Amino acid sequence: MPHYQPILNALIQYKSIFDQEELTPAKSPEAIQLIHDNSFAFISACCLDRGTKAEIIWTIPYWLYQQVGHYDPSRFYTLSLDKIASLFDRLPQKPRYTNAAPRTFQEICRIVVEEFEGSADNIWKNRRATDVKRTLVSVFGVGSGIANMSLVLIEGLYHLTFSDLDYANMDIKPDVHTMRVLYHLGVSPAISEMEAIIAARQLSPTYPGAIDGPLWSIGRNWCHPTNPECTSCPINSCCQKVGL
Repeated sequence: MPHYQPILNALIQYKSIFDQEELTPAKSPEAIQLIHDNSFAFISACCLDRGTKAEIIWTIPYWLYQQVGHYDPSRFYTLSLDKIASLFDRLPQKPRYTNAAPRTFQEICRIVVEEFEGSADNIWKNRRATDVKRTLVSVFGVGSGIANMSLVLIEGLYHLTFSDLDYANMDIKPDVHTMRVLYHLGVSPAISEMEAIIAARQLSPTYPGAIDGPLWSIGRNWCHPTNPECTSCPINSCCQKVGL
């Protein structure tokens, strides 16, 4: 829609300058390093990313590493679900769905070991986006939103381009930040997952997922639920400030 063009331009401009590593935050440099050095740490965190603060999700692999001294899917594969649940129970901070997370973790371990020779990056290496997405959504608890987010992150972090990616059908992964920003911008009529997805499609019809990262970053850094820092926000000039 034409009147949304300034908003889209501002989001794309911000995307070009913000640090992409902000999309995989963690609570320590060591945790961040593990995510970037270990493809299984990366993809397991993606699969666990449901309703929990990003800093916790992206630190969980490091906390598990601290418990067992490795982050090897082949070694985790030998553990029972009860043993994995025990590891998760001892985490300093836990994912939101405490009962589901161990099963999610066990399933991504199984898939990596049984289908991809124990190497997580084989999930996406030399494969089509549609096949990668099919693999991810087969994991317990992983829906289309997480799979789409993972594909976008894989392209950015691993410097890949999926030639078959259906960008027009790559939606954002709605979370508290993206839903709030789209509402305050005046694009979404309510703070809800479905309205946020529809709003992102209206804003960026050729590739809705392209604005997921900048929306998330703006919500995290400036567009807070209370006391938003509007004057310093990079998209302040085109924001309708609905609800503020």
